[in-house]
This record gives sequence, C-alpha cells and structure tokens, in this order.
Amino acid sequence: MPAKVIVTKCSDYGPGVQPAVDCLLAGLGGISAFVKRGQSVLIKPNLLSNRSPDLAVTTHPDVLRAVIRRVKEAGGVPAIADSPHSVFKIERVWEDTGIAAVSREEGAPLINLEKAGSTPVSAHGLEFGVAKPVLDADVVINLPKVKTHMLTVLTCAVKNMYGSIPGNQKTMLHRKYPDVATFARLLSEICIRVKPSLSLCDGVVGMEGPGPSAGRPVRLGFLAASADPFALDRGMCRLLRIPERAVPYLRHDPAPHAAGGSRLELCFAGTTLDDLRLPRFARPSSILGRLIPGGLVRMLGRYVWMRPFIGERCKACGLCVKACPAGALRIEHGARRPELDAARCIECCCCHEVCPHNAIEMRERRFFRTRVRGRLPGGGQAGSGGCPVA
Repeated sequence: MPAKVIVTKCSDYGPGVQPAVDCLLAGLGGISAFVKRGQSVLIKPNLLSNRSPDLAVTTHPDVLRAVIRRVKEAGGVPAIADSPHSVFKIERVWEDTGIAAVSREEGAPLINLEKAGSTPVSAHGLEFGVAKPVLDADVVINLPKVKTHMLTVLTCAVKNMYGSIPGNQKTMLHRKYPDVATFARLLSEICIRVKPSLSLCDGVVGMEGPGPSAGRPVRLGFLAASADPFALDRGMCRLLRIPERAVPYLRHDPAPHAAGGSRLELCFAGTTLDDLRLPRFARPSSILGRLIPGGLVRMLGRYVWMRPFIGERCKACGLCVKACPAGALRIEHGARRPELDAARCIECCCCHEVCPHNAIEMRERRFFRTRVRGRLPGGGQAGSGGCPVA
C-alpha cells in the first residue's frame, strides 16, 4: 500500500494548532491507531539547542502540547525526551525552548537522556547506542521541525531520530562515520531501530538557508504527519521541491515506496496546495557535495571541500571547539576566535550547529560553490498519489 502523508494548513501557533493536529490524526485513523490505554509514550521533539521558539530552530511548544493532550485522552502516559547536540546544561534547553513550561502544565515529565544510559545496537556494519528510555517506551512519537541542513540538505523526521543517541556519543559517531554517505546510512539505521509509530512535523514556521541552527525562519504555514518517517520526509521534498536525491539518508529508505514516488500518497486535509501559498525556500549552498558519491569526494578531497569559516560574530565561547569530533578547532588563550586545522576537519558541520552566535559559515571551495534555489509550488496538483481528506 502507498505510504500516506497528511498535510493540513496551520497559519500560526496558538489556538489553531490543536484543531490542525486533530485533523492530521483523523486522516491517519485517530490517536487510538497509535496509542492504547496504559502505554508509555515517549514524545521526541527537536530540541537542538537553547533557542527561543520564534527562531525556528526547535519544535514549537504548542505542537508538543497538542500531541500530549491527545495522548492523554487516549489513555497513554506521555513523557518528553531529546538529546541536544553538545549541550552541557540540558535544563537550560528545556526552559529556553518553552518545553519545560509545557511539561509542567500538561503533567508530562522530561527525561534526561544523558543520564539514562544506552543500549548498544549493531546494524549492517554500523554500531551505535540508543538511549534506553527511547527503546523501552511502548510508543515513540516523533515531532521534528522542517528545516534545511548543511550536511543532509533536509532535516525532518528521519534526522530527528539522531537525538535518541545520548550526548557525546553523537560527536563520536561523526568521527567514526565522517563521510556523508556512511553517516546518512547511520541516520537511516537509527530511525529504523527506534521505529517511531507516528511522525508529525512542525512546518508552521520552518527554516531556510544555512540550517539547522543558523538559517532564517520562513513561514510555511502547515503541519504534516505520517506513520512512516521516510514517507514524511519524501512528502516534504515533494512539497518544498527539494530533489530527493539531494537528501542522502532517503537513499536508505527500507520501504517499497522508496523505489517510486507514485507509492507515496500525499493528501491534503481541510486544505489544498493552493491554500498553502508556500514561499520561496532557499536550500543550503552545499547540495553539490551531497550529490557526489562519498568515495569520489574523498578522491577529489583537495578540490571539493566544505569547511567552517568563523566570522566577526564569534565571541570565543569555545562551544565549537568542544563539539568538534575531530579536534580540528582550537582556541588560544586570549584569542578572538578559534583556529581551524583544515587537515583534520571532517566537514561534519557540528561547529556550525552548536554556535549560539551564528558566527560559523560552512563554505565550499569557490570552484564548486553553488547555490540552489527552487520555486515552491504556488498551485496545481500535488503529483501522483495526491488526494483530499475529509
């Protein structure tokens, strides 16, 4: 059967989020299709860093609240968890993102994955550890944010599962699997192992440009959901006109519909594609590098590279140095900014992701530098498989 992706209009956060979430759930058979009475439900938003919700770096708390309420109505026992990248005070992330307030008001506890331990997993030659509370939950609900990503072009449902890897392990995995092709396969295997029952993405305000943390908020005006995280990401590619081949982890989609887009059923609930009036969506400048096979990139390493450039906004806080899995950055006492050892850089973008001042720009060598922009659909059909949902 085709994998169903439901899209509904949601113009802003606030009171309109709950009916929009309800509309998505109805199109997928209701919350009871995913949550049974007495089940433990781990809800995993994107909590990349301690940014306020208006910056579009993290899942908006109103989306989390709406899902928690329906889980409780179904008799489920919700908890909230995510492992931000290179975070030393996770409580600050909870507070600054607005997630802590939702936790208190809705009675859904926050779980610190950094202290919960992990279970070793081996899959197709890849080794990683998944936080125990994620694997122990009866149901995992995935709440990603729709954003561009300098390494994977898109970050949505599949990439969001990387946050089920506790703390420093994520840094170690970047070092262990440094090329894009292998790292993309790792992301796929993590998502397959966690197997979220429901993925619902926050696209009310997304991020364009140099995401996942330094891009620009862009109003997209929708929420979308699917029981299949890979299908949801393919649906976002179709909706936002991002070439699927540019998103490396989608090459490892295990489902039958991976072989053909017609197996994806993109449905619009209570809205149409015309209603969304989507804006231009600027992808990262590094798409070319993502389209070249990893082995060829290594062979052409002196000609094709993407490295961090640290600008005037740098406050010499040192977070990028701590986050670098390859030890390619160092900061001397009294220096205005870190220095890069280019020979050690593995181009993982970790420094770019964690910089709280948006001071780090990932640049490709000038000869290969490109910027790909695609015009989003302003009307017309969704393509094969499109259908209305009452």
